[in-house]
Amino acid sequence: MTTSRLQPKISRFAGWLCATAAVTMIAGCTPDKPTTPATPDPLPVQSSVADRPPYLCYFIPQAAVADLTGYAGRYKAGDDKRSAIGDSCVISNEEQSLFITSYEVSGSRRTITQYLEWAQKSNPTELPKELGEGLIADFDIRLNPYRTAETLFRCGSENSLIAITVKRNPSRDQDHDLIQLMKIAQRRFAEMFKCQPGGPPQG
Repeated sequence: MTTSRLQPKISRFAGWLCATAAVTMIAGCTPDKPTTPATPDPLPVQSSVADRPPYLCYFIPQAAVADLTGYAGRYKAGDDKRSAIGDSCVISNEEQSLFITSYEVSGSRRTITQYLEWAQKSNPTELPKELGEGLIADFDIRLNPYRTAETLFRCGSENSLIAITVKRNPSRDQDHDLIQLMKIAQRRFAEMFKCQPGGPPQG
């Protein structure tokens, strides 16, 4: 009686061993799959920024938004009303800002000094001297990475301030993009406020 009770258990155990052995044999006879080499990240593209109207948020060519951010979906742009003092504007989708722009007609030395001190610790890149006194740096907003540029420059008799922040896009050389955008922005600023841009600030 004891033997008859053990037989089903032994049979099941033997079956499990056979199944395990079969799987092991199959695995042992299966050749290893060749390892696919990792694809390197593409190098950032350095190309011209499409510079033609219309312009969003004062300075950003609408034709360049998708290329510069890597985002081709729907977005909305803030009201780029002009203020004689200064203002800011945001281009965004439902998840995050794509661009942030701001300007001050009479920019303060204190503001740019504070920015430069911070930017020196945030992966800085110098702007060309003809664009004034400024830097490009990394910047995070709510855990979203951005690249930002800010400069104090002379326009007519004023020292003016412009800042442009763009959503990070690893496929683009964003320092190259921001230098081009800052040139566009200073030209647009001069048109808006009827002044002649003149490079480094006075004083």
